[in-house]
Amino acid sequence: MEQTKKSHKDFYYILGVEHDATSQEIQNSYNDLYEKFGPHVAASTIDPEQQARTFREICDAYEVLMNPEARKEYDKTSHTIRQTSDIRALWGKIARDKENEAKKRARPTADMDQVQVQAQALLMDIEISLKEAVKGTRKQFIITDPTPCENCVTKKPLERMQCDSCRGLGYFNVDRSVEIDLPPGLLDNTELRKTALGRWDLRAGKYGDLILKIRLREHPFLKVDGKDLHCVIPVTIYEAMLGSEIQVPTPTGKVAMKIQPLTQQGRTYRLKGLGLAGGDMHVVIDVIIPKRLTGEEVKLYRRLQQLCEEPNPRQEMFDKLANLH
Repeated sequence: MEQTKKSHKDFYYILGVEHDATSQEIQNSYNDLYEKFGPHVAASTIDPEQQARTFREICDAYEVLMNPEARKEYDKTSHTIRQTSDIRALWGKIARDKENEAKKRARPTADMDQVQVQAQALLMDIEISLKEAVKGTRKQFIITDPTPCENCVTKKPLERMQCDSCRGLGYFNVDRSVEIDLPPGLLDNTELRKTALGRWDLRAGKYGDLILKIRLREHPFLKVDGKDLHCVIPVTIYEAMLGSEIQVPTPTGKVAMKIQPLTQQGRTYRLKGLGLAGGDMHVVIDVIIPKRLTGEEVKLYRRLQQLCEEPNPRQEMFDKLANLH
């Protein structure tokens, strides 16, 4: 069953050898791949999990082609297997990274720290509420570190292939909990860099930086526009006509706001400094018309209509219509 799962790939192509390669040539090719691109080596532009999966394919190819019986069975169908450049392209990318790093190390410089291998940074997205963005918060993160396998760390490459603990990868993934304080005044898409709090880098022998990209969770009625917030607030017709003091929601609670008499539909009030990171909050008034009236209210509204001295609001439209030819 295991052989069937593995045999859909071109093992000769993966190891970079011809189909008539001798066992010694296969051995040499595997040793070369392991020394250059094995689990003890990491490239800054390659995801560690992707590298582990790809190296597992190299191990699969080696196991089959070094076993005479398994290779004989594999060769019966290998001519129908389509070659793929994915694996070779991945190793080629790692090789280029190593070559570029080697060139950088070879350049003379007065500052020796510049030629040290830099640990790969870990980028993580984090979603926080508007309240957390304004006031700050403390968050817990789970970081997965590659930890060398103690059973085979001192063994030669070929001996590591027989390790039952890590199956030849040379390391395990171990979770680590990290708590980080997020400062107040965060904006959407802000990036925070925490030095040496990222994933352990086997290549550099130290922890990389942790980069947190802030995502603001969508609020049910507060809309974010950069540092500013926008909110539509419903008010009664009586509050709009007579003026009133109402309470409006903010990311951290409620605040009082005065509405001027005769406030029109859609008027915007600005609450200075109640946005994000010193921004403002803009409150848009939505005047709510009553859905039902009592008999007494109807009488009062009719009386108000008789007392109203406001002109017909549609008269200007009719005047313009009369002047059309």
